[in-house]
Amino acid sequence: MYRRTALFLQKGLFFQRGADIIKLSNRCGRKGYRMQKDRQVGWTAVFIILLLVAGACNLLTRTGSGFFNSLMFSLNFVIYAGLLLLWSHSVRVRLLPTRARRYLVSAAALMLAYLMLRVTKYRIVINSVFLSRYLVYAYFVPMVMIPTLFLMTSICIRRGEDKTDGIDERLLLIPAFILSLFALSNDWHRLIYCPEISLSDFFVESGTYTYGFGLYVLYGWIGLTLAVGFFLLLRESGSRSKKGTVLLIGDVLLWLGLVLLCILVFYRYDLPRMFGIPEIHIFGMLGILEICIQCRLIPHNEDYRAFFPEMDLPLMLTDRQLAPVYQTRVKVSAQPEQLSEALRAPLYTDEDTKLSGMKLSAGYAFWTEDERELNRERSRLDEANELLSEENDLIKAEHTLKEKMAHIEAQNQVYDRIAIALYPKQQEIAALLENVRPEKENFRAVLARCCVLNAYSKRKSNLLLLSEETLPERNRELFLAMQESARYLKYCGIEAAATGEEFSTLPLSAIHVLYDTFELIVEAYLDHMKKMTASLMEDGIRLAVETAFDPPLSGTPLPVSRQNADGYTFLTVRAKKGGDVRD
Repeated sequence: MYRRTALFLQKGLFFQRGADIIKLSNRCGRKGYRMQKDRQVGWTAVFIILLLVAGACNLLTRTGSGFFNSLMFSLNFVIYAGLLLLWSHSVRVRLLPTRARRYLVSAAALMLAYLMLRVTKYRIVINSVFLSRYLVYAYFVPMVMIPTLFLMTSICIRRGEDKTDGIDERLLLIPAFILSLFALSNDWHRLIYCPEISLSDFFVESGTYTYGFGLYVLYGWIGLTLAVGFFLLLRESGSRSKKGTVLLIGDVLLWLGLVLLCILVFYRYDLPRMFGIPEIHIFGMLGILEICIQCRLIPHNEDYRAFFPEMDLPLMLTDRQLAPVYQTRVKVSAQPEQLSEALRAPLYTDEDTKLSGMKLSAGYAFWTEDERELNRERSRLDEANELLSEENDLIKAEHTLKEKMAHIEAQNQVYDRIAIALYPKQQEIAALLENVRPEKENFRAVLARCCVLNAYSKRKSNLLLLSEETLPERNRELFLAMQESARYLKYCGIEAAATGEEFSTLPLSAIHVLYDTFELIVEAYLDHMKKMTASLMEDGIRLAVETAFDPPLSGTPLPVSRQNADGYTFLTVRAKKGGDVRD
């Protein structure tokens, strides 16, 4: 909300019409706006009346009384100077601190200087040839600078204060200064006034000089700057306000009409006149500049005072030097360093007050936000988060415990599965060892048979600890199991070995049933065979057994094909990939 208000101040208060501005405040309605417009009309009327009074005083300077003439002349000058100072002060109050305002105030100061130069020449310095001549030369300084400032103001109005593209209008001051110095140095080059008498007697009086081409250069510059500036104003007012266009054209026509009237009538026939041409030039230019302000061609803040102090938002407007210009009823308390830092990023003047700032057309806007309630809610949220964090930790610990319990349970299931699978073998081993004694002749044969059974139990338990996910695609598990069983067969007097390819791509389920089948074949031939070799095939195993007797093979998990050749029995077992494990 604060930022939207600041943006409205930038785009609305600085550039919109007065009626749009007044809508921002609930305390200023249409009646307040009408009062403001009436106040403007009243001040304009007072200004015109005082100007007419000054003109009347100028008419009364031709009476027979020297004292009265001097009094009227002084009153005339005081009114002119007062009007210029009053207008200059109003410009400083009404306008934003922009380049256009500086140009207008500078132009008003030059207008006042122009009047003072005339008073000094014609009322104070009378007998000094040198000072009189240089006062005439000095006339050209305001005559050149005022139109130049007018053109610079028109460029600012047309282009906008914030736009920096194009050539800087302040470069126009360079030729203006050069022309001013050119006028002041006329005694050296004599290209403006060409004296026909000695410089020691040259008062710049009519008939004692001729005009040089430098004078036409000066007047050419003056005419060019006025024409271009007026053209830019007409283009801008045409796109903004038809009323402003009419007033500008009317002011220029009145200005030119009064100048022609003075030249063709009053000066020609030496008639009493209310205003001289310099005064017409000054107040004609003043009228154009005032129309630009009244029609809002130049952004101004005249209506701020009508509502700004009544706002309840903590808002402050400053100039570019961070000096406060306007503050709302709720003050923004901050040091200049804090204001400067707030333009880069919001900061906290205390734990509950957030200070923010943004750039406006002619300065900066700053506002504060009370985050006391937000901080209170944030504190409550932190407490809730802390409680939730504790609960989450408990839930996490519970989940960890459940995972451990599930892992233990899974392990127990695996161990139970191993125990169930190996129980028959363990019972067989226990039965063999129960009746054997070291002193008996069959002790070695029984112990060797137990070793073969125990090798199967060991490898079977290892296989049961594996899963399809943990088993590599190419593995040696079946080969290693047959190799270890063959190693223990040597204790039974059997030359046994696992040979050939070690790796296979059989799934774990196929490995189980193949190894179980292999073990049953070994146990069936254990008392009859002399030699045995085992090797892997792509889909099973092959055994070559040297035996004098082929025992029957029944109850094997997989079918066994048997062939006899050259005194050997060749046993082939093929597995179906993906079969279930049979315990």
